[in-house]
Amino acid sequence: MKKKIVDFLSNVWEEITYNLKCFCGGLTPVKRLIIVLVIGGILSIAYIYTLVSSICNIGKQDAGKEYMELQHIEILKLQQKQDSINILNQQEYEYEQSDK
Repeated sequence: MKKKIVDFLSNVWEEITYNLKCFCGGLTPVKRLIIVLVIGGILSIAYIYTLVSSICNIGKQDAGKEYMELQHIEILKLQQKQDSINILNQQEYEYEQSDK
């Protein structure tokens, strides 16, 4: 099976190269140069178009997505440990509150 596929592909390649040689053999060198330049120009334009369009489309994929709303960060009320410094601070705070 593998041998048949290799033979088929080699025959197709030989046909393509033979037809290309027959086509190009009848052309003068100036016509060949013109054909090469035209094909090169077409491929260059296609490359530049693809490059520019892909650069322009980089940000368009993200434009349709909704962004989450930003809000202010709320202060978390954490329970503090009752160590000696916190007890003193709490007592001073309570003393100041009672004076008012």
